[in-house]
Amino acid sequence: MAWDSGIIDLDDAITRAMGRKEHYKSWLDSFFENDDFKAIEEAFANKDRETALDEVHKMKGTAGNLSVMRVFAAADALCEKLRANADLGTLAADLEALRDSFFGAKKMYEENTDVLLNYGEIMF
Repeated sequence: MAWDSGIIDLDDAITRAMGRKEHYKSWLDSFFENDDFKAIEEAFANKDRETALDEVHKMKGTAGNLSVMRVFAAADALCEKLRANADLGTLAADLEALRDSFFGAKKMYEENTDVLLNYGEIMF
């Protein structure tokens, strides 16, 4: 899978990180290695709307700050439905969309870390 700026927007991300690619890489590593998604799934399994909303909102904020745009969009959509008190049982497709976007972004990042590390360098 090649780098897709619709998944992770490197132009925006590197600007936010003030050009510090190694710092940004460590932030992405932390984002993809933490248990946030597991906490979201557990909240849904336990039918705990408050925790689900808190965890999805946290993922949305982190994804936005890191310019992980597909995860941000999927989390934002799920957040809005949780805030509107949609029945948790009706949100399976939205949870699946968040899962797919999170693990898809993670896979793309892991397969293309060199794109990030070489970003902005002139290649001859």
